[in-house]
Amino acid sequence: MNDKIERLQREIQDEQRKISNCKHDFSLPKYDPETKSVGYGSVQDGAGSDPHWSYEGYHDKQVDRWSHKCNKCGYVEYTYSQEPVISHYKPKF
Repeated sequence: MNDKIERLQREIQDEQRKISNCKHDFSLPKYDPETKSVGYGSVQDGAGSDPHWSYEGYHDKQVDRWSHKCNKCGYVEYTYSQEPVISHYKPKF
């Protein structure tokens, strides 16, 4: 069992080294939304001299996210932000 753990740890280190030494060649970004649990409301849990509050419940919310994958090593990078892209200019009169 111990040999198997050591072998798997070496494989993990090899993959980490491969990713860190890769000159990434990313594919085009794609929309890849993520679902997060968001709390709502509040309810008092404690009583007496040390009350505390927690969420009444949770609901799932879809969050915008984009990803791109390296074509060489398979590393996936995620982002939640966007930036404007200017495609052309027009004359201003």
